[in-house]
Amino acid sequence: MCDIFIIAGESSGDLHSSHLITKILSLNPSVNIQGIGGSRMKDAGAEILFDYSEVNHIGFVNIAKNYFHLKSKLNYTANHILKLSPKILILCDFPGFNLRIAEKIKSRFKGKIFYYITPQVWAWHHSRINKLKSLIDICFVIFPFEKQLFDKEGVKSYYVGNPVLKQVDDFLVTAVKRDNVTKEISIMPGSRREEVQRMLPKLIEISNILIDKYKYKVNLICSENIPQEFYNQIIGKSKLNMVLPDISSNLNTIYNSDFVITKFGTSNLECALLNIPFTAVYKASFLNYIIARLLIRIKYVSLVNIVMNKEVAKEYIQKELTTENVIFELQRSLRNDDYRHKMLNEFSELRKLLTSSDDNIAEIVLNEL
Repeated sequence: MCDIFIIAGESSGDLHSSHLITKILSLNPSVNIQGIGGSRMKDAGAEILFDYSEVNHIGFVNIAKNYFHLKSKLNYTANHILKLSPKILILCDFPGFNLRIAEKIKSRFKGKIFYYITPQVWAWHHSRINKLKSLIDICFVIFPFEKQLFDKEGVKSYYVGNPVLKQVDDFLVTAVKRDNVTKEISIMPGSRREEVQRMLPKLIEISNILIDKYKYKVNLICSENIPQEFYNQIIGKSKLNMVLPDISSNLNTIYNSDFVITKFGTSNLECALLNIPFTAVYKASFLNYIIARLLIRIKYVSLVNIVMNKEVAKEYIQKELTTENVIFELQRSLRNDDYRHKMLNEFSELRKLLTSSDDNIAEIVLNEL
C-alpha cells in the first residue's frame, strides 16, 4: 500500500522533496512514501522506483534526441502509479515530465494530485495555468507573486515559503565565516553534464586569469550528478580548488567566497540569501537559445532579478559571456564599495519578500491524506 507517491526529476527537487518527506514522517511515521527521485529522497525514507537521472535531460535538442526513452519512462511511470493507486500524488518541479504524467492518469486516478514548486508560468508556457487548473487539486508555491497570480486565475494554491530560504537559514545557525588571506572566488557551472561541458571551459579560462594574474583562490563547486573524472577531463592542469558534492559544503563555500560566478537557477538565490555578490552566466546551444528566446516572456533570467523585477545582479548570456565582462563585474563588486553595498541591500529586500509563510506543506498534505 502506498499513501504518497512523489516525482522529483532533478537534484533540487530531490533535495526539497527529501525535506518534505522528513517532515511528513516526523509528524506521522506510519505514512508509506514511494516515488521517483535520488539518494536524498531515499535517505529520507521514500522507496524509490527509479533514479531521476534516467529522465533528467536539459535543452530542447537533447530532449528530442531522447524522446523515445523519455516516452517509455513516462508510460511506465503512469501505469505504475495507476496500479499502485496512492492516495496522494505529489509532483515536484520538473514540469515537462510531471504535467504529462498528470494528463495521462487524471481521468483514471482516484487520489488527489498536488504540485510542489509549480511550473514557472510567469516566465513562459503561460498556457500551463489552464493545465494546473484542470489537472491539479492543490498547488504549493514558493514565491509570493505566484500565489497572487494563481488566485487571480482561480488555481487553488498555498504559499508555503521558499525552501532555499529555509535551507540557508538552517545552515546559518552554525555557519562560521573564515578570515580569507586572499580573495576567494567560486564558480558554479551547473548540475547537468551538458551544461557543465558547455560552460566550464569558459569559466576555467576566467579562473586561470584570476589565479595567475590576481592571485585569487578559485573554487569549483561540483555537482553530485557528475563524476569527478568528468570534471578532471575538462579542467586539465588548471589550479582550481575542487569542492566535492555536499549541500552543506556547497553553502559553506559560497558563504566564505567574496564573489560567485554561477549559472541561472537556485544557486542565484543561495548566493543572495547568504549575502554574497554574484553574477549569473549561461551559454546554451544556438538552437536551444533561439527557441528559448521565442518562448520566454520575461526581461530577466536570474531568479533574483525575476523576483525583484530589476537587475540586482548582472546577467551574461551567450555572446555576452566573455572573460572581459565577467572579470570587470567581479572587480567592480570587489573594489567599488558603493556598488557592492547596493547589491547587498537588494539582497536584504529579497529576503524580506521570501519570508516564510504560516502555511506548512507537510501538515496540509497529512490533513488531505
